[in-house]
Amino acid sequence: MKRGDQKRAVAVITSMLIMFVVISAAAQSAALPASEATSAGMAPGKGGSAAAATATATSAKKKSGVRLQEDGLVFSNADGSETLKVHGYIQGDGRFFSSDLKNQSPDKLLWRRIRPNFEGTVFKVLDFRFMPDFGQNNPLIQDMYVELNVLPFAKPRVGKFKTPLSLEVVRSDDNFTFVERSLAADVVPIREVGAQIGGALLNKSISYAVGYFNGTPDGSNGQTFTWNTSNEAAGRIFLQPFIAGKAPALQGLGFGIGGSAGTDHGALPGFKTVGQNSFFKYSSKVVAAGQHNRLSPQAYYYAGPFGVLSEYNISSQEVRSKSRLDRLHNDAWHVTGSVMLTGEKNQYTNIRPNYAFEPNKGIRHLGGWELVGRYSRLRVDPAAFPLFADPKKSAEGAREWGIGLNWYFNRFTKIGTDYEHTGFDMASSKLKPLHSENVVMSRIQFAF
Repeated sequence: MKRGDQKRAVAVITSMLIMFVVISAAAQSAALPASEATSAGMAPGKGGSAAAATATATSAKKKSGVRLQEDGLVFSNADGSETLKVHGYIQGDGRFFSSDLKNQSPDKLLWRRIRPNFEGTVFKVLDFRFMPDFGQNNPLIQDMYVELNVLPFAKPRVGKFKTPLSLEVVRSDDNFTFVERSLAADVVPIREVGAQIGGALLNKSISYAVGYFNGTPDGSNGQTFTWNTSNEAAGRIFLQPFIAGKAPALQGLGFGIGGSAGTDHGALPGFKTVGQNSFFKYSSKVVAAGQHNRLSPQAYYYAGPFGVLSEYNISSQEVRSKSRLDRLHNDAWHVTGSVMLTGEKNQYTNIRPNYAFEPNKGIRHLGGWELVGRYSRLRVDPAAFPLFADPKKSAEGAREWGIGLNWYFNRFTKIGTDYEHTGFDMASSKLKPLHSENVVMSRIQFAF
């Protein structure tokens, strides 16, 4: 889709979605008086993408209208059975290289993500989410789906959303530990168009999602309006066996596995460093030509101010070069750790500082500070060289380590600064290695 068409599509869909919610809410309120609506049991849905909006609506006084709250601007009818929450986040990044693959130091400033978020509930049980992205001067639709919220343990969802596979990728993009994801994210999909059913069981100690998707190459964000010839089934199950237990030290333990199986046909992606520079590309005539499977064992552990998250991703892909067909196995893993220096509870979801930055109130009011560290590694199948990739231009593997400091200025503002080093392994020791990448990456985020 051309850039002009994308902009028009985003604008049209945004307008239609807002009109649909407002009109449906008005029609529903008109059809049932407030007293009848209450007796009819019009309660907002629980969970799903609209969980925060609907929970806020039920806890507030049952008045229709508009409310500005700490988690967004909320529109609702009298009993809260239909809501619209408007919020979002903006991320401004800086990348400052002391060396890169071509040793050209391509420093840059950019708006990494500009994402208004519209989510809520209509007709009591139908949750929705629509999130466009205007970052990097490339407008597109990141999330656009509806979810039937009748059974909390089995919610059908249709649209475009994150693939239920990688623990690191499924995490919300505004809850970043490092400015960019690890090398392990290069071998898993980000978002796809499809349908899934998911939910939680046994007091959320078991969560799962399984679905059928359009399919997208590794490290890619699937197209919104184009159904291609690829397809795949994907699923993930995650266990938190002690989440409701009486042992605080074990409540933050979670582990699981994700995977996908399908077929891909067409162009293949390259792999990028955390500085977003390409270090591996397939030759121009190489295409995906058959079965594509992935596997992702994963785990995290959070206890008090400490947290660690890790996963190991394997991507097995059939590729073709002219008359030669082969299966390549690429894999990557990472370990990411962090500690809240100011004592906040560390967790997989959003972290809030105990005290906002208000130095006039004393030394304790300096926001929340988090020290982070990470090591990740990606290995390309040696069989890719030289038939499917040029060993002189592409690395066989990459090794990345990074350290950083995050400052939670208040619950709306976060500043992160990382130093990242990436080194490369070539297919042969006789080949000149790619120049290592050293980069300082900084991000300021406003979330509302």
